[in-house]
Amino acid sequence: MTHGYLHDALQDFGPLMQSQSCSRVGMRKYFCLTLQRGVFMSWSSFLQKGRIFERSSPLQGVWTFVLAVPIVIQLAGVGMSIAGEGPATEPSPIIEPATPAPPAQPEESSPADIYLNEKITAFEQSVDEVHATLERDILEQAIRLDNFFGNVKSDNKRQTGYQLRWSNYVRVEQGGALKFGSSLRANIVLPKISERLRLSFSGENVPQPFAPSLPEDPGNPGFDRPSLTTKIVNTELRYEFFQTPSTDIFLGGGFRLVIPPEAFVRSRIQHTYHIADVALARVGETIFLNNAAGAGETTEVSLERSLSKKTLLRWSNTGTASQEIKGLEWGTDLSLIHELSSLSAITLAGSIFGNTSLDDVISNYRILARYRRNFLRSWLFYELEPEISWPRSGNGTFSSRFAITFLLEVVFRGTAAEKVKKSGMP
Repeated sequence: MTHGYLHDALQDFGPLMQSQSCSRVGMRKYFCLTLQRGVFMSWSSFLQKGRIFERSSPLQGVWTFVLAVPIVIQLAGVGMSIAGEGPATEPSPIIEPATPAPPAQPEESSPADIYLNEKITAFEQSVDEVHATLERDILEQAIRLDNFFGNVKSDNKRQTGYQLRWSNYVRVEQGGALKFGSSLRANIVLPKISERLRLSFSGENVPQPFAPSLPEDPGNPGFDRPSLTTKIVNTELRYEFFQTPSTDIFLGGGFRLVIPPEAFVRSRIQHTYHIADVALARVGETIFLNNAAGAGETTEVSLERSLSKKTLLRWSNTGTASQEIKGLEWGTDLSLIHELSSLSAITLAGSIFGNTSLDDVISNYRILARYRRNFLRSWLFYELEPEISWPRSGNGTFSSRFAITFLLEVVFRGTAAEKVKKSGMP
């Protein structure tokens, strides 16, 4: 019979119950192990005969449940009580003062856990070493460039430094389409050439934009329009004419790496006006000229108000006109930014974009939520951004589109002062 093994297990357990020298804990362990052996043997017999996959009778279902319960209890670590394990009927012995229990010993990790922790630690150390090596190599190249073109004996107090942001993202659009992209932004300070000189690199390799956004860098080809060009590699040398806490004026010139190359020059002025202790206004004007789009200008106006120490309300507006654009290309964005902690923040935003050359002026609506967090390392960030847009179709209707974007950003930075400190030089 299929239950013969279970019957033998119970018979083996009988004498043990009557033994006075066996502890209840030992009996419990012995009973569980023996019963489990019988259960597995019974299950094996069921499987060999193919009965477990047949349409069983109610009695067979009950028997299957009886066989399964001990295994589940054993795997869940639940102790099984034994008949006759109730309170003893003999008189209770004299209670003596209990001795203090020894301190609980920490649980020893299993070899598998120890091995896994060692591998994770080794991987984290490798990642830190690679990041530190890249930071050091980039800084050395920046210092070499500054020393080559600048005066090595310069008395400028500012140190050669840089900041580089490398972002990679994946976007899931409505319908399940996957889009991948990457961007690189770098700014290098070259004080030995001039305290006012900056060298910047900007690169984007992205699919067709899902929805327009406000210009990221007016006058910089590819970054000066609501809809980014898919592939952009720009380099620019920027000279700061005048800079105070409230006013910034610079002149820049560079080229875009395309065939044929696209050269550009631009000048920008931005002024910040403090309306009150919790509110301010920013006004910016950029005039640009390049050999592809001709001359043009971008005007920026934004208002900011602090609602609390961790909450900011911002209303940003831009308008661009150039020989390449028909009419005035404009956009407005209202965003609420809230700091959740020192490591994370969330942004809720709604935008409208349009062009004055269109019949109904408006070309797109957009709403989004963006969660940004610094995690694991001080130089590692991620963003999660769901968004919905309503682009204007050829017949004048607005149909909704949905997408969600995940972004991973790595930050590299360094200054010559940090290099000297790490090398142990005075």
